[in-house]
Amino acid sequence: MIKKKPRQSNIELLRILSMLLIVIYHFLKHSIIPNTPNLIYITNPLIAVLHSGVICFILISGYWGIKFSLKGFAKLFLYCAFYSVIIYVIAVLLDPSIWNVYEGLSLILPIQWWFIPVYMCLYLLTPVINIPLKSASNQTKLFFILILILVSFCFGQFILSLEFGKNPINFILIYYVGNYLRTGLILSKNYNAKKLLGIYILFVFLLFSSMLFGYLYIPNVGKILFRLFYPYNSIGLIINSVLFFLIFTKIKFSSKLINWFSSSTLAVYLIHENQYLSHYLYDFVIKLQNNIDNYVVLAFTIVILAILVFVVSVLIDKLISPLFQILIRFITESNIFIKVDDRIQDLLKF
Repeated sequence: MIKKKPRQSNIELLRILSMLLIVIYHFLKHSIIPNTPNLIYITNPLIAVLHSGVICFILISGYWGIKFSLKGFAKLFLYCAFYSVIIYVIAVLLDPSIWNVYEGLSLILPIQWWFIPVYMCLYLLTPVINIPLKSASNQTKLFFILILILVSFCFGQFILSLEFGKNPINFILIYYVGNYLRTGLILSKNYNAKKLLGIYILFVFLLFSSMLFGYLYIPNVGKILFRLFYPYNSIGLIINSVLFFLIFTKIKFSSKLINWFSSSTLAVYLIHENQYLSHYLYDFVIKLQNNIDNYVVLAFTIVILAILVFVVSVLIDKLISPLFQILIRFITESNIFIKVDDRIQDLLKF
């Protein structure tokens, strides 16, 4: 039996912090900003800075690489479908009026979260997109990255399906960047974690302050900067995310606790962004905002709430994980499934 390689806790810590950024970003995007549109001059620069969580997740995938298998895809698909269905069942038990046969059946397809279908497309495409990465020189990889930047960012200004980067092409771009960070980028030893952290803080400070100044005094400049640093296919956001990512590549440590929490980060996303739960959470954040006048206290409260959402979601995932493991073993350990998976692996060897 092949032993799985132990997770590197530095990258797993990045995974945890990235999910916390995503939760905080969602609080701002779905609660704070709609409730206080007059504060756009500060909320837009803030969400532009905090928008790097998703990019970091794809960078991690590219950094380690995805090895396609039918079992791996089935586990991802069933994991998302499992949460989609089980939360809907609980919601129906609490409020039978929302029951709908079509709705219930459609939830088997985990399409309520925009990230999941796009990531699944990336996963399915990895047998193809990994081919050039296996033998290409670093210069060739950079050429691929530049071409993908041209398609994703430049064409994204004119083609609606590529706009904002929520598409497989942009995910392939970020995946390639993640691969290059591990195989092609050579940083001087002088660039330790502290120095990279300083560079990242300076970058974020300049980004936030320039965007804030733009919105306050030259609105069109603020809007242009936001367009350059906010969408997932923006070069500015990718640079922001890469700087954040590189900090953790320079930290080496091992922690079973970090690895334990990080293995359930996807569950945090699936739970807090579920369409039958999220509105309760975001309404609660609005109530907090309406009752807390001090913005510093509000910011602190939002961070604490994000941590609580993360921890509770992880604990829920750990509790119901045995049920999911029974389901996945029932499907993936059947003779038919194993034969199909083996056949696919044989085909991928050519």
